[in-house]
Amino acid sequence: MNRFLSPDVQDQLRAAIAEARGNEVFFLGRTDADRKVVTVEVLARGHQGAVPAILQFCRPGDVVIHNHPSADLTPSDADLAIASRLGSMGVGCYIVDNPVSDLYRVVDVLKPAPRQAVAPPQVAELLAPGGRISSALTGFEDRPEQLRMAFAVLEAFNRDRIALIEAGTGTGKSLAYLVPALLWSLANEERVVVSTNTINLQEQLIRKDLPFLQRASGLEFRVELVKGRGNYLCRRRLETAAAEPGLFDAGQATELADLRAWAERTADGSREELPVPPSDPLWDEVCCEADQCARAQCRHFNSCFFHQARRRAAQADVLVVNHALLLADLALRRQTDNYTTAAVLPPFERLVLDEAHHLEEVATRYFSTQVTRYGFARALNRLRYPRKPQHGLLPRLLTVLGRDLPDDADRLYRDLHGRIEELLGSAQRLLDRSAGELEEIGAALAALAGKGFPGQEELRLRITPAFTTAPDWPALAGRVRALAADSERLGDLLEALLRALATLPEPAGDNVRSVATDLGGIALRLHGLGAQLRAFVAEEDGACAWFEAVRSRAGRGDSLVVKLCTAPLDVAPLLKETLFERMRTVALTSATLTVAGTFRYLRSRIGLLDAEGGRLSELRLASPFDYATQALVAVPTDIPEPGKAGYAEAVRDLTERAILCADGRSFVLFTAYSLLRRVHTELAPPLAARGYHVLRQGEATRHRLLERFSQDPTSVLFATDSFWEGVDVPGRALEQVIIARLPFKVPTEPVLEARAEAIERAGGDPFIEYTVPQAVIRFRQGFGRLIRNRTDRGVVLILDSRVVRRGYGRMFLASLPDVPVATRPAGELLAVMQAFFARER
Repeated sequence: MNRFLSPDVQDQLRAAIAEARGNEVFFLGRTDADRKVVTVEVLARGHQGAVPAILQFCRPGDVVIHNHPSADLTPSDADLAIASRLGSMGVGCYIVDNPVSDLYRVVDVLKPAPRQAVAPPQVAELLAPGGRISSALTGFEDRPEQLRMAFAVLEAFNRDRIALIEAGTGTGKSLAYLVPALLWSLANEERVVVSTNTINLQEQLIRKDLPFLQRASGLEFRVELVKGRGNYLCRRRLETAAAEPGLFDAGQATELADLRAWAERTADGSREELPVPPSDPLWDEVCCEADQCARAQCRHFNSCFFHQARRRAAQADVLVVNHALLLADLALRRQTDNYTTAAVLPPFERLVLDEAHHLEEVATRYFSTQVTRYGFARALNRLRYPRKPQHGLLPRLLTVLGRDLPDDADRLYRDLHGRIEELLGSAQRLLDRSAGELEEIGAALAALAGKGFPGQEELRLRITPAFTTAPDWPALAGRVRALAADSERLGDLLEALLRALATLPEPAGDNVRSVATDLGGIALRLHGLGAQLRAFVAEEDGACAWFEAVRSRAGRGDSLVVKLCTAPLDVAPLLKETLFERMRTVALTSATLTVAGTFRYLRSRIGLLDAEGGRLSELRLASPFDYATQALVAVPTDIPEPGKAGYAEAVRDLTERAILCADGRSFVLFTAYSLLRRVHTELAPPLAARGYHVLRQGEATRHRLLERFSQDPTSVLFATDSFWEGVDVPGRALEQVIIARLPFKVPTEPVLEARAEAIERAGGDPFIEYTVPQAVIRFRQGFGRLIRNRTDRGVVLILDSRVVRRGYGRMFLASLPDVPVATRPAGELLAVMQAFFARER
């Protein structure tokens, strides 16, 4: 026995089998170099019906162990069928008796095969001129940069390296990383994860690039788009909602009936597949949530849409995810110290990060916290609905107990009834107190800063030593901690109730299981709210805390809506620990990773500044486009700088003249809605009178605006934020991009302000080392909207003279491709632009 199972594992097996009252339990074992099982975890309790779910957690070299309560270890037909499936995956299968004194090896553990390097000619056979992809691609263009990138990605896979690859627009980077990643995955039977920041790129990979690659290459591979839990319908929660139709108004009741009918015929169960999406409040009641999932103990487990998707993911060669889901997986692995089994994603060691310039931003957002009265209300109102107090988790639990507990369990019923009544009272008090306390805390914080709320403007202030050294701070922080303690105390009461429910006899025990699952989720959320409140007043050096407050109308009066927020100052250590030190291969790519030709800024922000010697490679690939003839950068030298008198008027006037010069066909990109609204309001009427189709962000969806813009050559689009990147309008529809202002972020934004101070304390220059590089990358994204193929031509007009007047402006221009730059007074500049457009036409 000791040859196959370590003594600790044997003890764990005995304990779990005893806890299951001697019934059948399925375990997943991890083996060491001698193929001995050294760690084990319970995956399911019950029968072979749970096995399909188990398969998603296995990898070659693992062992699935289950017990035979009869002590007869002879494999049944079902055992042999399971063992066959496991064996095909390289997974062993053992049977033990309940005392774990005897063991039968149905399938031995597979010795891991040595990794197979993929040779560069295999990549060239697909991607090089004359290769299979070029033969299948209409209008194929030789892209030497694409092949160089593919070889760099391949080296990262073959040599367990981290690769930073900046690939200019038009490189064809998607195929450049997909080809080597797929060849590696198939050669080594090892999954690869591809992570993107935007849905647009995910859809491009899933609907276009990967299907094309499968057709053109002749390779057989499996791909799965992995979505977050909240995208999937939960059968258990749908069943619960349907049992309480009184919760919903007439419109939601109709939506609920439609959802139930759809659930019977859909194979996917994801919200995106619904012909008409339901309202958000209804979807919140029926979607899958991690803290309200019973997993293998749920009777819908085998037919669960979410777990079916995860089982498909476990069998896929390539997983396509977004950065937020990737961060959720890494955070859970860090929290549980689990880097070998499934977390949010199946285990993986090879990763491609596209749109990698967003990694710091997404990581910051993911590890941030925010406490509001709505967070408390969302959790507490599920215990008992405020407008329908006869409904909710606790009233439903009382109903089940009253119906299913036997007559001789009167004492137990009274005990549980007392607990539930106490919970109902405590929950209502916490709900009332949280709303009032957060409002008063927000007002007190504003008073400490000497601020008031005369109108509807938002107040956003960082918690600095000026706050924490004030005489009133200790009392205020005490109020925050007291609210945290109340939240945690209610969570403790819920957990005590759950422990009592675990002792219920059947059928009551089985019938309360669904409610208990939801109550467990509420308890976790209450503890989470407590932890977030404590973090707000913790005064940790590595975190930024701030509050936001705005006066809002609520019911018949108005109130103060307060948010207490925290975010990490530096995500580099987190990313270094959970990502770069754990993954064997990470290939990071984007068209905009460098600032003034160097990766140093990116490396410093994401944890790669001191990457171990020899493991990190860098590659910059220029765009194949001829910017010297295809594009012109124009900068007026006589325009007032932003913030100076006359700037807004100059932007308005030059924008109008430039649009006429280009005959429409322009994006006008802003960094602030206020200036966008002003310029658009003043220019829309005269431009429309001249026959131009004037569009503004917010008038329609992003997709619809781009559709209208592309279809009408007279169009002009005034936009900000999301239109700086991820927008692809090739051809004559877009021939001019007007950048109203260099895209510096607001310096008083709390996290940016705190990071700048941290850099300064360390002896650095926050403006040059942080603020400018951030703006340069955004600027390069805006520039990249113009030239999307080899035949595009156009002008980028920069209405911010700081780009040529200030020393740091050189960093912006030095980060652009080799493109002509015209710097002249406005009148002369417009003549140069007219001449450029005349050559084009």
